[in-house]
Amino acid sequence: MNIRTLGLILLFASTTCYAQGRKPAVEDFIGIEVDQPAVTPQGTEPLFNLEHDLNKMTETIGKSAPAMASDAEPGPWNVNAYFGLIAILGMPLVSFSLILNHLRKKASAESVSNLEVLEKYRREKELARKNQESHKKAS
Repeated sequence: MNIRTLGLILLFASTTCYAQGRKPAVEDFIGIEVDQPAVTPQGTEPLFNLEHDLNKMTETIGKSAPAMASDAEPGPWNVNAYFGLIAILGMPLVSFSLILNHLRKKASAESVSNLEVLEKYRREKELARKNQESHKKAS
């Protein structure tokens, strides 16, 4: 009964410690906060003619389009992508084979030690049997 009460006391003490440390994420404030955004002066912004820029862009794209087509663009599967894919798929296989190799070595070492113990046990049993036979013959 004493252990149960001790357990309950420890449980309540630990939960009250966590409850004491809890506070709201945002502290309350008293009063009125007034945010006044900085007003930008009107009429000083630079003006852009986006239509004129769009026409220039379409002209440059039209002129350079054949040049871009002749350039050999690398495909989505370049050499680095293949190496990355091989590394991602090969890593679990390599780790699995290393684990199996380690377990195989461990099992063979245990079987060798078990064979030694078994041979020792057989020798002792044989000696004990010979000793009993010699005692039977003597008596």
